[in-house]
Amino acid sequence: MTKQNYELEHRDDGWVYIIDGRRSPFYSTRDEAVQAAEGESVPHTFDEDLDDELDEGLEDTFPASDPVSVTRSGHTGGPDRSK
Repeated sequence: MTKQNYELEHRDDGWVYIIDGRRSPFYSTRDEAVQAAEGESVPHTFDEDLDDELDEGLEDTFPASDPVSVTRSGHTGGPDRSK
């Protein structure tokens, strides 16, 4: 694993690291941000809404045999099988 180049940025509500133009979640201390940045192998973004939807999906489908899906559809109902 190669080390990523990153920058640290101080904000009013904490520290973030930046890799390839992508900002991390906020960390309360600079040391936490450095540790997270140095442990980062693939840049990612954190989507709190998506995370909440996944949690809700897990709660609503447990126990079940089907995997949880967090995709959004523009329509309701099943596929058109009138052919």
